[in-house]
Amino acid sequence: MKRRTLTPRTLAPLFVLLLFAACIAAQVTAVNRSQPGSPTVNVLYKFPYDGTPPNGYSHGKVVYSELIQGADGNFYGTTVNGGSGLCADGFGVEGCGTIFKITSDGVETVLFNFTYDPNTNTAVNGMYPYGGLVQGRDGNFYGTASLGGNPNAGGNCLLGCGTIFRITPSGKFTLLHQFAGVGGNPAEGASPTGRLILGSDGQFYGTTYSGGSVRYGVGNEGTIFSVSSSGAFTTLHTFDTVDGLDGANPYAGLIQGKDGNFYGTTYFGGTDGVGTVFRFSKSIGVTVLHSFVQPQHLNYPDGAFLQAALIQASDGQFYGAATQGGVSAGGWGTLFRISPNGTFTKIFDLDPTGTFPGWYPLGGMIQASDGNLYGTTENGGPPDCNCGTAYQLTLAGKLSLLVGFEDVTDGRLPVSVPLQGADGILYITNSRGPSIGPHDGGGTAIQISNGLPKPKPGISKFLPTSGPIGQHVTISGVHFVGTTKVNFNGTGATFTVKSTNTITATVPAGATSGPITVTNAGGSFRSTANFTVLP
Repeated sequence: MKRRTLTPRTLAPLFVLLLFAACIAAQVTAVNRSQPGSPTVNVLYKFPYDGTPPNGYSHGKVVYSELIQGADGNFYGTTVNGGSGLCADGFGVEGCGTIFKITSDGVETVLFNFTYDPNTNTAVNGMYPYGGLVQGRDGNFYGTASLGGNPNAGGNCLLGCGTIFRITPSGKFTLLHQFAGVGGNPAEGASPTGRLILGSDGQFYGTTYSGGSVRYGVGNEGTIFSVSSSGAFTTLHTFDTVDGLDGANPYAGLIQGKDGNFYGTTYFGGTDGVGTVFRFSKSIGVTVLHSFVQPQHLNYPDGAFLQAALIQASDGQFYGAATQGGVSAGGWGTLFRISPNGTFTKIFDLDPTGTFPGWYPLGGMIQASDGNLYGTTENGGPPDCNCGTAYQLTLAGKLSLLVGFEDVTDGRLPVSVPLQGADGILYITNSRGPSIGPHDGGGTAIQISNGLPKPKPGISKFLPTSGPIGQHVTISGVHFVGTTKVNFNGTGATFTVKSTNTITATVPAGATSGPITVTNAGGSFRSTANFTVLP
């Protein structure tokens, strides 16, 4: 096994959990910036410094995770720092983080403050929620905090190894699990930094950056886990670079492929210790699809040190970004494609001296309604700022600049994946800024309008597949926010949108056997399978 190569940039995730930032958000008038023929850029919300005690950022600071759009059409997310508490654990006083809601017209509300109790030296609900949120089938939101929880957790955890939580749209918080780390019995993961996903079986799946069982005195390589909506927790896999070279330290979360398997990336590990792309199934475990290589010191031709999750596009291929690597020594990052069986293709080398003015892609990509992929780079853009970019990548491999961010107007340093809202607009979070005056801003939520059509719904499955009139049916798919109609073979049904991925509907009187159709402002989608109406 080759030793990991640590550079100042590759060390960033190891210290990222120690970030302390504070952020208070008061409602700010939206700022619009556009030029003829270019995308329209609008600042939906700023998280500025407002001086409110105790930390000056009462509504959050450091918008590290992406936004998601809830069933109600509002946008939800987390900030790593800020909120109502000090979080004075020896590193700073900028708050332990928040969970927030932003309406479509830019009104922000803090739903929950993660707090630290200096009297007991605990943050039992968690602290520093890097991973953002996912909405479950019950309409509630689920997420992780990277630290906090059980203060007696073993291993190298600082004030606890992290937590899993549930929160209602109105802000009722429930602690579901406290990670035990390598000191648990059995050992568990620690420091979850990626977002949870909702699996097709109704369970939530995620990764931890460290933790897991100790083998031959070596541990802390990370895990894959599942958790139910009620908190039933299972460690599914421990990454092991001693025997299996299956990768180490998964920084991002998972995605579930069309084949039902889970796919992800690791920051370290593999044959040369600089990261992997893997497939996971409960029956087989982890299969490494690609190990990023280091043929010479600081030479990572395919890329290295992955912090972004994958996306499976309509062509069945997975697309991803490596934070470093490429043609230059050390590297500025790469964009790549990989098939479900592991055929790897590098699409683009990012380089400040190259044809594209962006580098260090920490966030992944989405496929928008026009069929193209969209993502962000942490740096690049206008040379007077290098505050980050948003880009478009076609499936044919053409990369183009969408927006270069300016700190004074937009904020800076986007580190998350974009979101396409039900209105067709792209939503991006900038983790910091604007830096106006003596205090830095806590980040921004940005809208980019570039003429994309509103996303059309899609149906992946429905359960049960048969039933009588009055039967409740759960429909799974995509882009359900803003649904206006649900039909059973042409007969309109009553329904409730639970999330962008879930609708519950009732088989209506007069319905006959046939497909289910879901309609929103982007169009209609008819299921390939039929629902059978029973007598």
